Amino acid sequence: MEAVFFALIFFFTVVGFATFYVQRGIGNMAEPMRQFGLFLLNKAPAGIVDLFNDEKGSGSKTWMNLGMIWLTFAAIGTFLALWHDYDGSALDTLASIGWEYDDGSALNTFVDVTLMTGLISVLIGGALVAVARAGAGSLASEANASLTAILFSVLTISSMLLPTIIGLLIDLSAANEALIQDLFMHALRSFIIIAVMINALLTIAQRKGEIVSASNWFMFMALASFIFGSQFRFFGELANSTQTVWLGERMSQSWTLIALIFAVAYHVVPRAASRPIWSDSMTKASLFLLFFTLPPFMLTTADAGTVLENLGAILMTLALLPILAGSVNIIMTSLSNATGIVSRPGALAATLAMVFFPLFAIGGYFTSLDVFIGLGALNDMATTVDIGFMWTVGGLMAVACVAESYPLAGDRQLASSSSASLSTMMIAFGGITSTVAKLMGDFTEKALLDSGSEDIVMTDGGFSLTAAVLFYVGSIGIILLFLNLIRTSVGGMKVDTSVPTTSDISQYSMQPGESSIRKLLQRGVGVDTILVVGADVEDGGGMTIIDVSSTLHNDEIDEFPVEKNELEMLSDYLAKKDMSIFEFFRSIDLDDSGLIDGYELQQALRSAEIADLPPWDIAKLMEFIDLDGDGRVNLPELDIVIARVRSGVSEEE
Repeated sequence: MEAVFFALIFFFTVVGFATFYVQRGIGNMAEPMRQFGLFLLNKAPAGIVDLFNDEKGSGSKTWMNLGMIWLTFAAIGTFLALWHDYDGSALDTLASIGWEYDDGSALNTFVDVTLMTGLISVLIGGALVAVARAGAGSLASEANASLTAILFSVLTISSMLLPTIIGLLIDLSAANEALIQDLFMHALRSFIIIAVMINALLTIAQRKGEIVSASNWFMFMALASFIFGSQFRFFGELANSTQTVWLGERMSQSWTLIALIFAVAYHVVPRAASRPIWSDSMTKASLFLLFFTLPPFMLTTADAGTVLENLGAILMTLALLPILAGSVNIIMTSLSNATGIVSRPGALAATLAMVFFPLFAIGGYFTSLDVFIGLGALNDMATTVDIGFMWTVGGLMAVACVAESYPLAGDRQLASSSSASLSTMMIAFGGITSTVAKLMGDFTEKALLDSGSEDIVMTDGGFSLTAAVLFYVGSIGIILLFLNLIRTSVGGMKVDTSVPTTSDISQYSMQPGESSIRKLLQRGVGVDTILVVGADVEDGGGMTIIDVSSTLHNDEIDEFPVEKNELEMLSDYLAKKDMSIFEFFRSIDLDDSGLIDGYELQQALRSAEIADLPPWDIAKLMEFIDLDGDGRVNLPELDIVIARVRSGVSEEE
C-alpha cells in the first residue's frame, strides 16, 4: 500500500476518536483531564505564561496583531516580486548592504512564508474568538494563547534566519540547512499548534453538553490538519518519503487555510446578519467533503503511479463541491439580511470573500490539475492563482477578523468603519485585477514560448508592471487595515456591557437575609445608595425608595419590571407567530452553539420589534434569564422563564 494511504488512515483514525470524545465527552474523566490540560497550558512552560496577560480576548488579539505584521511584510514583498518580474535589475541597488539577488527565488520564498504565516495567524486569532464564545466568553488560558502566538512567529523567523547565521559560523551543507528549516518551520511549529488545540478543546468543553458550532468544528479540523501535516512533512523528509511529504504539504497548507477561512466566515456572517446559518446540510457537506478531497490550491507534482494520479484528479474535481457549498451557504446567510451585512465592513468583506472563493477554485482546478499530473505547462499560472487566492480571499477574511472579531475580543468598537470599508474595496480590487493582469502575462509568455519566439521579456514585462501597479492598491489596503487594528487596540472606544453603578436611589430597604452586590446593582442600587436592613424607610418626597427582601430567587419576576415587560411581549410574539420556544431559540442562535449571548438576544428582540434595548438593559435581562449563572442562555432556561411568564408567576404568588 502507498505511504500516503497509511498516513491518511492514521490521521482519520486519531481525528475520528478525538471527534467522538469532543462531541460525547469523556464522562468522569472530564474534570481530571481539564485540570491536567490547564496545568500544561499555565504551569508546564516553567512560569513563562505568567508574563502574559490573561485578560479576556488577549490571546486572540495577539494572534491577530502578529498576523497583521506578517501580512504587511508579505504585501511589501509581493509588490517587490511583481516589480522584479518587470525589471530584473530593480533591486540591484541593495547589493551595497549585502543583498545578493539573482532570479527572484529568495524573494518568492519570503513572500510564501510571510503570506502563509500571516494568514494562518490572523485566521487563528479570528477563529479563537468564536471558540471563546463556546466557553465563558474567554479561552481556557488567554495567557497561553498569547505565548503560543509569539512562539509561532519566533519559530518562523528562526527557520528563515538560523540556517544563514549558522552557515556563517560553520560549513553547513544544503541537506543540513534544509533539516534546520524543516525542524523549526514544521516540527516545532506543530507543537505550538498542539497547545492551541488543547486550549480550544478545554474552552469548548465548557459548553455543558450543548452542540459544537460549525465554526468550532472547522477550527478543530484546521488545527488537526496543521499538526499532522507538519509532522508528516518533517518525518517524511527524514524518511525520504516523497508521498508523505506531499500529503503533509496539502494538509498543512490548503486544508488548514480553507478550514480556517470557513471557521471565521461561519462565525462572522451569521452574527452580523442576525440570522442563523442558511442550511445545516450544506454546512455539514462543506465540513465533511473538504477533508476527503484535494483542494485545487498550492499543489505540487505527485510522485505517484497512474492509479493515484487518476484518483487525485477525481478528488480535485470533487473538492469544488465543499468550496461551493460553504460559499453559497455563507452568501445566502448574508442575503437574508443584506442591509445588516453592508453596514458592517467585516461581514461585507467575508461575504465578498465567499463570492470570489469559487472563482479562484475553478481557476485553480484547471491550472493545478496540470501541475498535479506533472505536465508543468501551467506552473506559473497555478502559482499566480494561488497567490491571488491568498491575497483576495485570505486578505478579505483578514478584514473580517480585524473589523469584526478583533473588536469583539477586546470589547471595543472598531476605530474606523470607513477605513475598514476602504480596505475591503482596495484589497478586493488589488487582488482580483493584479491576478488577472499576471495571468494574462503568464498566458502570453506561454504562447510565445510555444511559438518559439525569443521576444518574451518585452511582451510579458508590460503585464508584470500592470500587475505590480494594481497590487500596490491592495498593499495600501493591507497597511490601512493594520493601522485600523492598532487604533482599535489602543484607542478604540470601550464597549461597556456592565451594569451601571450610579443611581438616583438614595436609600434601599432590605429584609434580613442574603444578597450579592451584583443582584443589588441590577435592581438599580448605586455605589452611594444607603442600605437599610430590617427597617422601613420613609419617602422624604421625590426620593426613590425600594423595599424588597434581600433573599433572591430566580422566580422573582416582579423584581425586574423592565425584564418582565420584554418577556411578556416575547411570549405574546411567539403566540402570535404560532412559534415554539425551540423554533425561536434555533432562529436566534446565530452560530448554532446551543447558547445565546446578549448580542444575539438583543438582535432577536430588535428583529421581532419587541424592544431595542441598550447594552446595560440587555445585561440585566440576560442575568435574569440565565438561571445557572454561566453568562449565556440555553434552551431549557428560556423555556422555564417563558413558562413562568405565561403562568403568571409573581411575588404575590
